[in-house]
This record gives sequence, C-alpha cells and structure tokens, in this order.
Amino acid sequence: MVAMGQTQETQLKINTTLVSINGSDIRDALTSVHNNTIPHYLKLSENEINEALKHLPGWTIFDGKLHKTFTFVDFSTLFEFMYQVADSSQKLNHHPNMTSTWNTLTIDYDTWSLGHAISNLDVKAASAVENLYQEGIYADGDN
Repeated sequence: MVAMGQTQETQLKINTTLVSINGSDIRDALTSVHNNTIPHYLKLSENEINEALKHLPGWTIFDGKLHKTFTFVDFSTLFEFMYQVADSSQKLNHHPNMTSTWNTLTIDYDTWSLGHAISNLDVKAASAVENLYQEGIYADGDN
C-alpha cells in the first residue's frame, strides 16, 4: 500500500534493493570450486543418447549437441541460474556453451576433445543443470 504523500513510483524505489557484485568476486568464487581432475569422457552411441534423453525433460539434440532453452521471469533470475550452472560446471570440470537474452538461456553440451561428440559427461552435466532448474524457483511447467 502506498503511504500518504508517496507516489507509486516512490514506493517502488523504496521496495527495490540494489546489490552490487564485482566481476572479480564471481571469478574468485568460481575459481575456488574448480575441480582439477581430468574427466574421463566416453562418446555415447545414438541409442545411449536416446536413452539419456528420456530422463532429461525438454532436452533435445540440436546441431549435434545436447540442447535446451530455459525461460525465466527476468534477466536477474536468469543470471542467478546461470551462476549456479557455472558453479556446477566448475565442480564437474565440464562446461557448457551458454547463450542468453533478456529472459532465455540456451545451454548446449558437447565434448570438444571427442570431436564435438556427446559424451557421458555431457549427459551428467545436463542432468545436474536440469536438477538445479527443477529444484530452484525457476520451473513453471513450460520448460
């Protein structure tokens, strides 16, 4: 409710919290969880990929990559999720290609060291991302 003498614009400014994050803080946080192990990649067959897709709702194969686009209510929510994906990727030592717009994030996985094939770690990482999405405040049933 707007207090007497306040416009709605003033009330919105009062309810807004600004958070300033330094880019080096994000880099330092991600560096601190980096996994120094070398992953063991196994190229998956078409049948293995199709079986994995049964457990990855909304994920498809697009341009030879494990692929999904997620939609969010706004950029801040998208960025929060993107940070969680980065954190999870550091722990797995396996990183996606991510492309974002204002409220959509597209994630693609393939393993460049196997000639851009889909590997066991692509499926494991996609599963971790899917779990983050489903367990977070992000899922709305449309993704």
